[in-house]
Amino acid sequence: MFLLLNPTKLKLVLIWAWWTGMSGVAGMLHDLWYSNIICIDANQSELTNKLKAKGLEVVIGHGKYKIQPNDVVIYSEATASSVEVLEAKEITKANRKNMIILNYFDFLWEISKYFTTIGITGTNGKSSTTALLLSTAKKHLDNLWLGILWALVPELNNDNYHINPDKIAEIKNIFDYIFTWKWLDYSLIKKNIFILEACEYKRHFLKIDLERWAITNIELDHTDYYKDLADYNSAFQSFANKTKNKVFTTSNLDIKNVEKIKTNNFDFKYLLGKHNQENWTLVFELIKQLNPKINTEKLKGTIENFKWLWRRLELLETTKNGSLLFSDYAHMASSINLWYHAIKEKYPNKKITAIFQPHQINRVLRERNEFWKALKLFDNVFIYNIYAARENLAEQLENFKHLNIQNANTISEFWDLFAKNCGWKYIENIEEIKKTINNGNENDIFIVLSAWDIDFLLRKKNI
Repeated sequence: MFLLLNPTKLKLVLIWAWWTGMSGVAGMLHDLWYSNIICIDANQSELTNKLKAKGLEVVIGHGKYKIQPNDVVIYSEATASSVEVLEAKEITKANRKNMIILNYFDFLWEISKYFTTIGITGTNGKSSTTALLLSTAKKHLDNLWLGILWALVPELNNDNYHINPDKIAEIKNIFDYIFTWKWLDYSLIKKNIFILEACEYKRHFLKIDLERWAITNIELDHTDYYKDLADYNSAFQSFANKTKNKVFTTSNLDIKNVEKIKTNNFDFKYLLGKHNQENWTLVFELIKQLNPKINTEKLKGTIENFKWLWRRLELLETTKNGSLLFSDYAHMASSINLWYHAIKEKYPNKKITAIFQPHQINRVLRERNEFWKALKLFDNVFIYNIYAARENLAEQLENFKHLNIQNANTISEFWDLFAKNCGWKYIENIEEIKKTINNGNENDIFIVLSAWDIDFLLRKKNI
């Protein structure tokens, strides 16, 4: 058991590598009046800049902060082997002292114990659907106290979390209890709503104590962990089985205990892509379940006025030559395919260029045919430097020698050959990407497809 007697003196150390969810935890804790917060990120980004603007202490680069025995450590999955996390575990082992060391998903699990928790999950569309649900619930559900997701949302003050401003003291009582076990007002337990984006990676979402749940869709992903689609489906089936109330979807899923809802209640015609219309219907039905007395037309109006979110087919700018530059978090073949058709439907006569930053060698090469089919739809394709999260590059190069890329001795050669085999161009230099965009004209659309840093690099430079 942990026993830190004075919550006002807690030091909270948050460790991540370019991850939106953890930056949301930092902002949330700041808004709950915790004053001693250390944020450690591997890279500077728009997210770290936002945290600095709030007055939080941000350390860029691992190994620069020395973990102390009384620190509370919360970290992202990608930093499980970071210097700071290993130091914290070594302190626990050496001093026989149970430091509080939680990964992001453990922390969400702890929070979910004390709230009526509602989750959005699925292979694609989690963030946009959670963003809509959270911003809509904020306007229609008085007992919404808390929410978090993985994207910045204009209607949440351009943050990726929500805290009911009238209930800060009560919410902080729950958080103090999680960190210190000191005292809890038991009348608060399971009375109010917590909305979150639930991730299926390594079955992490099975930890969350959920009352309701909605699934956007299911397609095989995270092949560095899941063996095949049956294994992937089994995680969702386990989640559906443990959810206390209803599980909703608009998709045809190969799992039981899920209620499929019809998508013809309303036609959200303004949306790009059928998948978004289906996900918006999910939100509509969830809100109706949570507030049966709600005015249907008023709810529909709120949903239709949603102002979208960060890095989900976000228009970054119109360049000086008139071309449009979009950015999207898409890093799966299926999501790339969805967004191509959505853009083409709205701009049928424009030339569409994809600037794709692969996310994990394992994912791209195991699904290389699917990526080829999705990206060949575009008029031009450029491949940018890989984001190899949670991977050892040397091991992956060795694992995939049989895929006709055995002549690659470096990661640059590896992606250059991959791009050439598909008829594309590999670009390592952000300035060359910038020049390519600048050479466009009013007939061009550029869409950046990336889960990592190219988005930030383009935002901080004037195209």
